[in-house]
This record gives sequence, structure tokens and C-alpha cells, in this order.
Amino acid sequence: MTGKGIAAAFMLLLAVTMRAHAGEPLSDEQMLGVVFVADQAQIAAANVALRKTRSSSLQVFAKRIVSEHAQVNQEIVTLTQRFGTQPQRSPTSDALTQQSNDDIAELDQTSTYDFDEAYLEHEIAFLQKLVHTVDDYISTTRSAQARTLLIRSRPSFIFHLDQAQRLQITIGSPGLIR
Repeated sequence: MTGKGIAAAFMLLLAVTMRAHAGEPLSDEQMLGVVFVADQAQIAAANVALRKTRSSSLQVFAKRIVSEHAQVNQEIVTLTQRFGTQPQRSPTSDALTQQSNDDIAELDQTSTYDFDEAYLEHEIAFLQKLVHTVDDYISTTRSAQARTLLIRSRPSFIFHLDQAQRLQITIGSPGLIR
């Protein structure tokens, strides 16, 4: 499966899962659980990129992804501990975990030659959906603290999306410094 195939499969799975559970509102802890799993997926994909890419720009991007998504997850853990709970599983987070595992396996099998393009296609599709999901959760979360955390995290996700799109242009342009 190509990077576009991975991205399309992820988008389809997440859209179907979210639509299937639209009648079941997620608790704040479940919403944070979905974001937590998405952050873990981003970290896992970035770690594959750190192993496989030869692009210094992509390595810098992947290191930033690892650092910033780990920070968001630490904030989620801290917040849910204040609630006296932890990030909760849901059908959405379970589906996302499975899709992430499949995507990571696919990225891991992608040739070094094709990796950068496949990784960036994956990142763009994933981050677009993550931003959309966070926007939905901001408007539906019941806790002001959870909403604040999501609002504070959103610019980072948008920045990562913008970086991935810019890198995709750069990586696809011969003669530009990679």
C-alpha cells in the first residue's frame, strides 16, 4: 500500500468510526483518550521516520513531532489525574489504535526511496483529521479544563500540518535542500 493508500484507509476508518458512534457522545476522558492515542500514533510514525529517512529536514520535523506530541500526552495524563481518572478507551480510540498499528507496519515496510513521500502523505492526512477531531471535541467537551487543553494543543497540530505540507513540496522538488 502506498502512502496515499495508508492515508485514505486511515481517513475512511476514522470517518466511519466517528459516524458510527455519533449517537454515543464521548465523555471528556474518552475524547482525551482519542487525542492521547492520536499523539501516540504520531510519535510512533515519527520514530519510524527517524529510523528510515535520510532527509535532515524530515528528521528535524520528526523530532519535533515526538517532543510536542509527548508533551501534549503528558498534559492529558496530568489533567485526567486531576479528574481522578485516566484517558479512557472508546470504540474510536480502539479503531484508531488498530489503524495506527497497520499504518506503522506499512510505513516500516516502505522502501527508503519511497519513504519520505509516503510518510508526509500519512502525516498530512492524519494531522488534517486530528485538527478536525480536536475542533469537534473543543465544541462538545463539558470540562473547561479539557477544552482549554485542546485549545492550547490545536495550534501545535496546525503547525505540524503546515510543516508537513511544506516539506512535501520541498521533498518533491529536485534541487532543493532536503
